[in-house]
Amino acid sequence: MTTLIIVEDFLDIEQLNSKNHFYKADKIFTLNFQSHNKLNEMNIQHEIGELLLSKEDKIKAFDTTISLKTWYRNHPHLSELTLQNLNIIEIFDSNELQQLLLDTITKLLTIKEIIKKNNPTRILASETIGRFIRSIPFSSSIHLDLFQKSNYNSLFFDKYQIHYKIGPIPLTFNLSRNTLMKLKTWYEKIIAVNYNLFNYKEHQKKILFLEFDPIKYEDLLNELNKLNITPVLLNRRKSAIWNSKAISIIKKYDCKLINESYFLPQKKLFNETVNNLKMKLEKFWTNTEFFDEMFTIDDCHFWQTLEETLKRVYQKRLEEYVKLIIISNGLLNKFHFNCIVSLYATGETENAILKLNNNRISNILLEHGYANFVDEVSRYDVLHMYDVFMDKIGVWGKIEKDYLTDCRKISENRILLTGNPRHDIFFRTKRNLSIKNRVLIIPSPIVNYSGLTDTDTYLRYDKIIKNLMSILNKYHIDVIVKLHPTQDSSNNFIKNIFLQINKNIKIYHMSSILDHLKNVDSVIHIEPHGVGLSTSILESLILNIPTMNIVIKNEIYQFDCVKKNAILSLKDIDIVDEKIHNFLFDKKLRKNLIKNGQNHVFEYLANPGKSSIEFAKILKLLAN
Repeated sequence: MTTLIIVEDFLDIEQLNSKNHFYKADKIFTLNFQSHNKLNEMNIQHEIGELLLSKEDKIKAFDTTISLKTWYRNHPHLSELTLQNLNIIEIFDSNELQQLLLDTITKLLTIKEIIKKNNPTRILASETIGRFIRSIPFSSSIHLDLFQKSNYNSLFFDKYQIHYKIGPIPLTFNLSRNTLMKLKTWYEKIIAVNYNLFNYKEHQKKILFLEFDPIKYEDLLNELNKLNITPVLLNRRKSAIWNSKAISIIKKYDCKLINESYFLPQKKLFNETVNNLKMKLEKFWTNTEFFDEMFTIDDCHFWQTLEETLKRVYQKRLEEYVKLIIISNGLLNKFHFNCIVSLYATGETENAILKLNNNRISNILLEHGYANFVDEVSRYDVLHMYDVFMDKIGVWGKIEKDYLTDCRKISENRILLTGNPRHDIFFRTKRNLSIKNRVLIIPSPIVNYSGLTDTDTYLRYDKIIKNLMSILNKYHIDVIVKLHPTQDSSNNFIKNIFLQINKNIKIYHMSSILDHLKNVDSVIHIEPHGVGLSTSILESLILNIPTMNIVIKNEIYQFDCVKKNAILSLKDIDIVDEKIHNFLFDKKLRKNLIKNGQNHVFEYLANPGKSSIEFAKILKLLAN
C-alpha cells in the first residue's frame, strides 16, 4: 500500500495540513516551485515532481502545444460562431493559449511520471489534480482521495499591474481586464477629443500600426510625418497615449487614434449579437467527443483539465471579442489604409485585423526581438510567428534573412531588410565613459514559453544571483538591476532575492533600459531558457558595453554573438570569482568584447542608426 500526496499551490497545502494529511503519506510530490517553496518553509519533506521529466518530455510538451494552436479548425459547429466573416474562437491570443496548454500538458506529464515511477494505491490531492489523474489510462485502479477547491486560475492577461507616478512617488496597483478596458476607453476619448486625434485628412496616405508604443518608435513616426504619411495607431492592450510624453509625440507628428465608439451599433443591437453568440457558444462546448479526441498526448485525453478554463475565457471575453470584430471590420471598410504594420501576428488585436484584412492591404510583420536561431533550437522560432504570417516580414538584418530563406524556405520577395527603428536612438546615445565599476544586471523573467523552465530553474536562479552578488560585493561594484517590463510574477521572485542581499539596491522595472545602459560600464544578463537571446544583449553591444550572458542551463548554443565572442557566455554552474574578476578588470578581454560586439552589431543590423528613414521609404513605396 503506497499513499502519495500531490500538491500544486498554497491552497492544497493549507487544506492538507489542516487535517494532518502530510503525516499519512509515504511520499509527497510538488508540481511547481511555489508548492516546493511553501513545503520547504514548513520543513515538510517532499520530492520535486518536475525532476522526473526528461528534456525529451519537455520538448514533446512544447511541440504538442504548437500542434494545438488551431485546435478548433475541424469542429463541426465552428462556422456558427462567425461574425462579419471572422470566427470568435480565432480571436484568443495564440501565445496565451500556448502558455495555458504548456502548463497543462507539463503538469499532466509530471503526474503521469509520478504515478508510473511510484505505482501508488492511493493518492490524496485536490479535485483539480484529480482531473489530471483520471486523464491517465493506467490510473484507473488508484483510489483517489480528493478535496474540493476553487479551480479559478487567472490567465496571464486577465489582470494587469499598473505603474504610475504622482510627482516622485511611484504607485503600483492591480486592475481587472474589464476595468482597465473601460478606463482606457474613457481616458482615450477625453484626450483624443481634446487634442483632435480622431479627425483624419481624407486624402492623405495612412498606415495602420497595431499595438505600437509611440515613445519607442518616435523616430519612425517623425520620418513618416516628413513624407506626409499619417500613422494611425490601434492599441487595445496598452494605450498609445499612456503618458504625457506619448501624447506629445502623437500630437507632434500628427498621428491619429481610432474612435472605437464610432463603429459600434446601438446597445440593444449589440447585446442581441452577444446573446446570440453566447447561445451558440454553449452549443459549441457540448461536443465532448471532438474535444476528447483533440486534446490528447501519450494516450491521455486531457480535455477535462482544460474545459473549465477555456470556457471561462470565452465567456468573460465574448463581449470584448464582438466589439473588436465590429470595430476592426468597420475600420478596414471605412479607411483606405495603404499598409498595416504589426509587431506580432497572434495577439487579439492582430488576429482580428489581419484575419479580416486577409491580405487585401499589404501587411508587414516588423521583427520585435533579437532573433538568432541555430538548428538545435529552431523549433522555438514559431514564437516569432513566422509560421502563421503570410505577407511581408521586416527583419533586422542579413543573419535573420538568411535563416528565414535557408531554414524556413520563405521567399526573398517577402523579406524586407528594415533594421530596427526603435534602436536608432541607441546609436545616437553617448555613454558616460567616466563611470567605472558600475554593473547593470538584467535578469530575464522565468516565463515558461519554452517548457524548459521548472522548479530547478528557480533554485538555480536564486543560487546564481547570490553567488554573483557575493563576488561583485567583494570588488565593491555598484550594482543596478533592471527587470524585464513584464507583469510576470517571477519578477517579484527575482526582485526579492536581490532585496534579501541588499535592501538598498536600486531595482528598476518599467523605466527605459537606455537610461541605465548609458550610465554603466558592464552588463550582466541572466537567461533562464537558453534557447534564445534577450534584446537587451544587443542593446548593450550597440553602446559598446562589455556584456556577459549567464545561462541557467547545462549547455550554451552557438548563436552568432556567442560564436564570434561578442559576449562572454557562461553557464551558471561555471560562475566563479576568477571569471567575474577577468570580465570586470581584464582590459584586453574587455577591449576584445567591445570590438567583437561592434562587429556583430554591424553584421546583424541593417541600416544601423537610420532604420526609421529606410523603413519609412519602404512604407512610402507601398503607399503609392
